[in-house]
Amino acid sequence: PHTRFILKDLGSFDVWGFGKHIALDASLAILAASDSMDIEEIRTNLLDFKGIKKRFDIVGAEEGRVIIDDYGHHPTEIKATFESVKEYASLKGFDKITAIWQPHKYSRTIDNLDEFITCFEGVQELVILPVWSAGESPQEIDFAEKFKRYNLTMADKISRANNTITVIKDNQDLETLDKGLIIGFGAGDITYQIRGNA
Repeated sequence: PHTRFILKDLGSFDVWGFGKHIALDASLAILAASDSMDIEEIRTNLLDFKGIKKRFDIVGAEEGRVIIDDYGHHPTEIKATFESVKEYASLKGFDKITAIWQPHKYSRTIDNLDEFITCFEGVQELVILPVWSAGESPQEIDFAEKFKRYNLTMADKISRANNTITVIKDNQDLETLDKGLIIGFGAGDITYQIRGNA
């Protein structure tokens, strides 16, 4: 998807990606580049730029479902992306959004737990995977209690085949996600799981 926006008196721009945060990032890049480049060259280059991997990266799309991989692993990033996700789901006619979250680091999760609890507002289902420790010692976090306001599934991992996601706990398939918008958030190995490379 592309986002179109108007920047000051410089006119209209199209950028790869979806949402206000994408337009804001692109605006900052345009303003920085305008000191040394022609604005039309910037407009063309921006249109050709396909974004970075793992930012609203659509990794699967079929009738009735879209699977997205996103690097968001801080609540501010997740919240900004999730606002775009809700808008995108509405435009695509999806009435179900499933977020799969792999918390990144115990320390980050604990330090920002209140913000993590609220950043998924509007999701129809939340799947939480084990914390990607990034070398930290495990710490106790009662995710089931803290996130009980959501339609919550605690899982060990996910797998992808035929553009569907299987949620797995204790080596048992809990459910198959094959409808609506499915988005994975995290900086750990979730990217390989949601892409079917795990």
